[in-house]
Amino acid sequence: MWKIKSLSWSKINSFETSRSQFIKTYFEEEPFFETKEILFWKILWTIIELWSFDEDEIIRAISKDRNWEIQDVEAWKVKTYKEIISRISENEDFVEKLLNFQFDLFPVYEQKLQQFIDWICCLGFLDNCPDIVSDGLHEFREFKTWKKPWNQQRAENHWQLYFYAIMIEEQSWILPKKAYLDWLETAEDENGNIIPTWNIHTFEVNIDPKEVKKLRKRIPKIFKEMNDEYEKWLESQEWQLEIDTSKMKEYAELERQKKNILDKQAILKDEIDKEMKDKKVDTYKQEWIGSFYYIQKKKWDYPEDIISKEETINEKFKEELQEVIILKQEFEEKNEPEVSSTLSFRLWK
Repeated sequence: MWKIKSLSWSKINSFETSRSQFIKTYFEEEPFFETKEILFWKILWTIIELWSFDEDEIIRAISKDRNWEIQDVEAWKVKTYKEIISRISENEDFVEKLLNFQFDLFPVYEQKLQQFIDWICCLGFLDNCPDIVSDGLHEFREFKTWKKPWNQQRAENHWQLYFYAIMIEEQSWILPKKAYLDWLETAEDENGNIIPTWNIHTFEVNIDPKEVKKLRKRIPKIFKEMNDEYEKWLESQEWQLEIDTSKMKEYAELERQKKNILDKQAILKDEIDKEMKDKKVDTYKQEWIGSFYYIQKKKWDYPEDIISKEETINEKFKEELQEVIILKQEFEEKNEPEVSSTLSFRLWK
């Protein structure tokens, strides 16, 4: 029995890096959880594609599915999107670099690829590429974010580029000559929010036919290994103890009610905030209800000499932190982690 009927880079990467997560996602069909990194990337990607900082336009574009139909977006997510847009647009240096970066980009975004490799359906989306009809796909771009460093060697060893190159070759009978991996570097602020740094790095990768040939041979093996894993998983399910699901259903219903309450609270809070500001009310207290009040944050416009000194210290700290990150990565590659587990729950969408 085949559970996996097609291959995408996300499937391959998940299978190669974490079998347990692959099983949860594709066999147990757990709902996809969007991390703060993913939400940030969706906003940044949409800003690049639209070249717009208009909140409504960006959120409307993100709300569309692959069929261009607008989907409902939870209130908390809309709030998070607006906060991310604000953090990006307020960083003038990054916006200026983003504008310069735009001039290097091709005219087409989200170009769908779908080809059969050894009778296996392979799917993908090019982040950015030339117009296929007028220019052909001799090169393309792949965007990356997050703080884990990219360098030339890592870009050249990134098989996603070769996976896309194979599909392009199947489609046009011409292997692309090169690809560009653009790393839009990000970091975390003191509150754990994802923020852009001032750095945009571009790595030019020549598509090596030898690497393409290696991956072509690997694709049917990966496909078979995935479905073999599914057979093993099915066998393991047959021996599982029967679990009373009534408590689980009750828990899920409570979680669903909680989510709806929190969404409604977020909308009401925005409406109360607007009314209090319109009426210039700082605090409102009502018996049996409680108090609504504002927590103030102070912000100073520091002189250039203080800012310059802080930047110097931050740059030194960044270099030292990078050394620690590399040491940790080396240690993790050679040692086994201590694993602990706690029961978690994610509501089915």
